[in-house]
Amino acid sequence: MRNSVVFGATLLLVILFAAGAGADGTPEVRGVARSGVRLSLFTDSEMDFQILRSLGADGSGGGTAGEILLAARQIEDGNPASWSGIFLSLAERLEEDGATRLERGHTVSARESYLRASAYYRAAEYYGDPLSPDTRSWGMKCRETFLKALDHFPWKTEAVFIPSGKGEDFYPAYFITQGKPGERRKTLMAQSGFDGTAEEMFLAVGRAALDRGYNVLLFEGPGQAGKRRFHPDSIFVSDLGPTVRSVTDFVLKRPEVNQKQIALYGASFGGYFALSGALGEPRLGALILNSPLTDMQEYFFASMGEETVGMLKKNNLTTEDLKSIPEKEMPLKYRLSLLNLCIRFGKPSVAETLDAFSFFRIPDDRLKSLAMPALGLVSAGEGPTPLKQGEHFAATAPKASLHVFERESGANAHCQLDNPVLSWAVALDWLDELFR
Repeated sequence: MRNSVVFGATLLLVILFAAGAGADGTPEVRGVARSGVRLSLFTDSEMDFQILRSLGADGSGGGTAGEILLAARQIEDGNPASWSGIFLSLAERLEEDGATRLERGHTVSARESYLRASAYYRAAEYYGDPLSPDTRSWGMKCRETFLKALDHFPWKTEAVFIPSGKGEDFYPAYFITQGKPGERRKTLMAQSGFDGTAEEMFLAVGRAALDRGYNVLLFEGPGQAGKRRFHPDSIFVSDLGPTVRSVTDFVLKRPEVNQKQIALYGASFGGYFALSGALGEPRLGALILNSPLTDMQEYFFASMGEETVGMLKKNNLTTEDLKSIPEKEMPLKYRLSLLNLCIRFGKPSVAETLDAFSFFRIPDDRLKSLAMPALGLVSAGEGPTPLKQGEHFAATAPKASLHVFERESGANAHCQLDNPVLSWAVALDWLDELFR
């Protein structure tokens, strides 16, 4: 290895952005926090948050408290391989249960089991080695069981591959419609962030939108987890304009869509992606950002702290280093986090990856050009940096507003994963009123 560095307790957990990406710490310590509350199931606060993330999907059928909490008791604290193994076993058991119930004609029970299996496959995928084919296979099983579940809901679900306009490249998506043939309805397009998936976005907001009469398109752009299942070399891009234009083109061609009532929703890092994509796309009728992130370098560095950022830049580990650092010098969870970060941004070293964040920023002149009504969502428990960026977004974009979930609301986690029902009410009531 080029440079042997013992990180030990000095290395703080590296943030991962997704429908649930955030930081290890509290607002009092750093500018960004995963949540204002702790379950305290693990001493490893990232694992603690990931359990909260899974529990948050309960309201949409993506898990049960009994299954998730039992799984948590079996996971070795801080061990990503143990986490993946336990959730993989649970997912496989639920998939088998779904198949058995379907054979007996119990379609509602079967779809519920398949949907939970899909969510648990995603949980296993989260802590997987980004270079392992096993991790990709868990992602594909998440997709497969999701489609099995959706086949037995009253909506029509299509797995689609939206052309990107660059050769054979595409954006994987799910288009879910309802209503009578030829009936045009309002439509919500939604994407997640660093490590979230389209299947998770169904649980995070898609099912709630369907309950309110919307068509729903769940899509994955460059570098996102679902796209990398098909194109492992795909990396994040700072401007999602071309992606959002391609996705909007697809939606506008559908006979089920009211062309004047199309909204875009972005969660976590997807808040930045959706904002960058909405700029210059006048065909969108509304934008919802959860959270409204305008400067990813500021956000990321605030989550880690200056000391950690400086240490990582100084040591500048390469991806080759990260593949071979012994466990005694860097625990597996940190090594995989850093390796995944480099891979997703397409950079050969940690320092170059940290520098790449400077390109993920929306300047004020572009914010001022945002034409459509926009709503930002942020939880007070996420810390001062997300709140600062949300307030700046609302003050700068011409038709933007910000809803802050105060601590007493019970929505204190990143993307309100601890109280999704309230989050849906705020976001989708706003959209309903706009689209009347």
